[in-house]
Amino acid sequence: MNKNIIKRIRQFNRYYTIWLEVMNKGYLGTRFSWPESRVLFEVYRKQGINATEICERLHMDKSYVSRILAKFEKDGFLTREIVPGSKGIKQLYLTEAGKEEAKLIDQNGDKQISEKLKNMEKEDCDRLCEAMALIEKILRKYDRESI
Repeated sequence: MNKNIIKRIRQFNRYYTIWLEVMNKGYLGTRFSWPESRVLFEVYRKQGINATEICERLHMDKSYVSRILAKFEKDGFLTREIVPGSKGIKQLYLTEAGKEEAKLIDQNGDKQISEKLKNMEKEDCDRLCEAMALIEKILRKYDRESI
């Protein structure tokens, strides 16, 4: 692989994660980190998902996801229900408090992008979205697993 291509992609990734402000402890004005927010949001999007599915979907380490889920359960944001006949597989459900936190993440995410793009001309916004769609299309073409 061309080293210049690797450098350019890594530079973009560094810039974009800073632009999205994912390195802050309280991502999107919440008490959660970016990985915690993503895990909470996955349960919100798919009530009844299990920990293994979250790990596969987000490509996250099982022990890390387990710690996040234990924290959410302790804080009253989710519950776990054993799937009958499954040898211990637990489905995850957000409590009302967990749903409120997930909604806040979703709303704050929209607000963040809206604020960052508020001065951008429509033509540039359209071009940006087209470029992002192209990036996703190309990456999905060569991705071994569906994200």
